[in-house]
Amino acid sequence: ASSPATAASTTNLEISVALEEATSAVDTNVIAQAKPSPQLLQAVTLPLLPKTLMQSFTGREFYYPESIEALATTGMGMTLGEGHNEWVQWSGEKKTDNFLRTHGSEGNVVGNTDEWYAALDSSQEVLVWAGKSVSKEGYGAELPIIKSTSIIRQSPKFLAELLMDSSKVKVYNKMSLGRTDEKVFQTGVDTQGGSFGDGESKVVRNLTKPPMVSSIIEFVTCMHARKLRPSDMDVLSPSASINGDSTTTSAAAEGYIVVSRTITGGEWGAENKENDNKSKNGEKLVRNEILLGVNVLRAVPGEPNKTELTSVTHVYSPMIPLMLAKNAGVKGAVDFVRDIRALP
Repeated sequence: ASSPATAASTTNLEISVALEEATSAVDTNVIAQAKPSPQLLQAVTLPLLPKTLMQSFTGREFYYPESIEALATTGMGMTLGEGHNEWVQWSGEKKTDNFLRTHGSEGNVVGNTDEWYAALDSSQEVLVWAGKSVSKEGYGAELPIIKSTSIIRQSPKFLAELLMDSSKVKVYNKMSLGRTDEKVFQTGVDTQGGSFGDGESKVVRNLTKPPMVSSIIEFVTCMHARKLRPSDMDVLSPSASINGDSTTTSAAAEGYIVVSRTITGGEWGAENKENDNKSKNGEKLVRNEILLGVNVLRAVPGEPNKTELTSVTHVYSPMIPLMLAKNAGVKGAVDFVRDIRALP
């Protein structure tokens, strides 16, 4: 039998180990809930996520309205064309270049006259550009960035609410198996001065099943939508702002910005053991990433129920070879517009 001293020593050791384990668990939880560093909060809003920080993100960078706001500004800047965009070099598709030449625009700069809007609307054309990242250092820099501009015969608010409504994704995305709101920070695209700033913000999980693919594609993304402000025109219409065209600036502000970006790390990370990489039916889930998604929805001047939609998409899909990524992106951009237009 052990002596009283030995028994006491063993008990003290067990208590000590238990306390250490409890303290460790608390520390881990505190770290997981802590606000990310200023470096991470700033990095997550850049046009390209830094490769060197991909393993450092906590998954909570977009839990703060200042990050959401900065991402919206970044997104608007990424829609700009030649002479105003230091991040992307755009190259128009053949039909796009022909349309621009025919209607008096140059390079990849779209027009803003009544005649321009009428031509784009009546033709129902989808202008498409494929972009290359100027920087080669960011995560996904080798992947194409796709931009499109089109006229949709719906109001900007209708489209903003449609894009943010997870219950309606299947209406315009035939490959979607459904999108769920995983964490909602604030609702209402018209919200002004809420506890989470302006607009609606949330984390969503989207599952899609492309044809001839055995796996299910999973996206975990932060989404944000808010009304455009007159001050946004300093970013969206730099020429008008420089020339002091307040009428153009005010009219162009009638619309919304919808921006999205993948969430990685922490509870949202694909490598998190708590995330079961299989669907409810046992099918394999393959994590894809929306590195950046932008939709700028501006009312056509004088026609509030028509929208000039400018979209930018930068997506990483491990199932699509790099050599096929551009064609897949261009097709996806055009199909998205056509599916929206086909809504009843």
